[in-house]
Amino acid sequence: MPKDKIPESLTLEEAAEFWDEHSALDYDNVQEVHFSVDLRKNRNYVDLSDPLAKEIRMIAHERGVSPRVLVNRWLREKVVAEQRSET
Repeated sequence: MPKDKIPESLTLEEAAEFWDEHSALDYDNVQEVHFSVDLRKNRNYVDLSDPLAKEIRMIAHERGVSPRVLVNRWLREKVVAEQRSET
């Protein structure tokens, strides 16, 4: 009896729901994959509104830096200013 194929075009939410209800053992078209995860890298994520993120990308591009570098500079400036105002 042929087994169903795993859907290929799912959103993250659809994929999570799909795998909550299915097992890879039920499918023939699964492939073994190898990957590594570096848990030592510490990443901090902040959810920005789409319009704000777009503006940041545009400004960063104009200044010839990555959005990450630009935002880190701005936040560092703000933190230093806050520390100065507290003293």
